[in-house]
Amino acid sequence: MRKVINKILKYSARFMAFINYVWPFVVIYSRIIEEVRPKDGKVVQGKPIILALNPQRFLGDLEVLVESKEFRILKVPFDWQCKILALYWNDKVVFPKYYDPEGDVTIIKIQTKLRRFLNSFLSELYKSLKIDCVIGAAANYRHDYDWGLVSSEIGVPYIVLHKENTVAGTNQRAGRIENIKKRKKFRGDHVVVHNATMKDIFIQSGYAKPDQISVLGCLRMDDYINKIKGLKRIKKQRKKVTLFSFPHIAGIAGSPYAKGVNDFSKNRDVGFVNLFEHVHVAFVQLALSNNDVDFIIKPKWGGRWRNEIEYVCKKNNIELRHIDNLSILDEVNVHDLIFESDVVCGYGSTVLLEAAIAAKPVLVPYFDEVLNPEYSDFILFKDYFHIFDIAHSIEEFRQLIINRLDNQQISHECMKERYAVFEKYVSSMKCNARDQYIGLIQKIVKKSKINRNC
Repeated sequence: MRKVINKILKYSARFMAFINYVWPFVVIYSRIIEEVRPKDGKVVQGKPIILALNPQRFLGDLEVLVESKEFRILKVPFDWQCKILALYWNDKVVFPKYYDPEGDVTIIKIQTKLRRFLNSFLSELYKSLKIDCVIGAAANYRHDYDWGLVSSEIGVPYIVLHKENTVAGTNQRAGRIENIKKRKKFRGDHVVVHNATMKDIFIQSGYAKPDQISVLGCLRMDDYINKIKGLKRIKKQRKKVTLFSFPHIAGIAGSPYAKGVNDFSKNRDVGFVNLFEHVHVAFVQLALSNNDVDFIIKPKWGGRWRNEIEYVCKKNNIELRHIDNLSILDEVNVHDLIFESDVVCGYGSTVLLEAAIAAKPVLVPYFDEVLNPEYSDFILFKDYFHIFDIAHSIEEFRQLIINRLDNQQISHECMKERYAVFEKYVSSMKCNARDQYIGLIQKIVKKSKINRNC
């Protein structure tokens, strides 16, 4: 019965969309769109209202903006964002051809119908909710594409706060340029990136013009840097080591060496399969032999990622549930974990720099597949290995962790270099990212209001 009801509702929604009857959609979405509230629960009045697309992808940035009390932020649940697209998208929608149909009548027809509906729907929705601006978390999110494009066309600016900003070397940079080229032209108002390298990539790809891009650092780093500056070392009863887990294709995603692989190689024959196994198993073995130390493995998420960790451990006759001083935590706050840790390990992530500026010993494994010539230009921060502790073998990896638990000092000169690299790739140590983001958004919103009133 439920399936029948859902089918009726689905076809009813499609019929209403077909005849451009939008008010039922406006009523529903006005109710399911949620507000991001500041910690004190007090909603500011008279400030620009921002609608966030694909909100779970912002990694804390929405909270930073709303805490500034300079904006109200609403968020549309991602599944409801997809429901609109599902009224029109089907298996004939092929990406990246969707971004430039080149006379493909089928795709053009789908786009025309979808955008005609979105134009009517969003115009009324934004009027109802008093939306001043729409934001997305990355330029490559296909589900945001039409929503952002139409928002811009009806005079409500679409700004992308691009979160994917880490580029290692020449080949990775070239690969990123080629991927962005597939998306043709940016169809919004402005893109914000963390560093100059990412800005150059967007420009060289032809995706956006220089005046459409701003380099403003990373929003969520201001608070982290302020905490670091006021951080006092506290003597703890138990020491803690954290391994920020990495997937098989860390740093090579989108390259010819990782085609068809999403994070983990299904047949375990692509990417850093041996490195993943040896690092995680060595880390777990250390936990087994050091009961007085807490060991934490932090994957980005659970599910398949956790299963891969459990698989390599079982393969080496280790049952994780029997190790009391080892935890796998995928939902814990990254920065809190860095502060609590005495030693940090990881590979292929900016979290290495985040731990580095907190004056933590940072261990990077550099053996197994990463030594293969084809990967040499994909090793993240390879030119700055001197600011980390580099392990050239499994045994050295184990030994460095033990040594660093007893000696966690980082030299003054090394810290200066760490700050410089962090500023180059992530954000300014001056903690001014938030103010810059606020200023830019306010400027764009103000300009759009003037244009709409002309």
